[in-house]
Amino acid sequence: MKISISDSEMKVMEKIWECGEMIAVADVVTSLNKDGKTWTHQTVGTFLKRLETKGMVASSKKGKSLYYFPLLSKEEFYSKEAENFLQSKFKGSLKNFLSAFSSGKKLSEDEIKDLKDWFNDINHK
Repeated sequence: MKISISDSEMKVMEKIWECGEMIAVADVVTSLNKDGKTWTHQTVGTFLKRLETKGMVASSKKGKSLYYFPLLSKEEFYSKEAENFLQSKFKGSLKNFLSAFSSGKKLSEDEIKDLKDWFNDINHK
């Protein structure tokens, strides 16, 4: 399942993940505005509705406020993103990706050891 989200939607998601629990739209706005850019309640609400439609968040009404919570953890989202990238660009081949990634670059002995250790770790899980 590929979920495509915009840069602005990603900034909203980052704030939701940072919160770690249900968060009101007003609190998302406040958190985003601390980063220096001015976000309005309406703009953030629009992005949250889009994220809900895309299956990234769900909402719950408490009193007059809407609260949002993530349906995917940050790790799950990035894992799916990486998997989709690998599938779409390298036909699912990690070898082809690593080959393209390291093209023209000689790996140091430490990098080779780290990669071997990593492959051993993932193959024993």
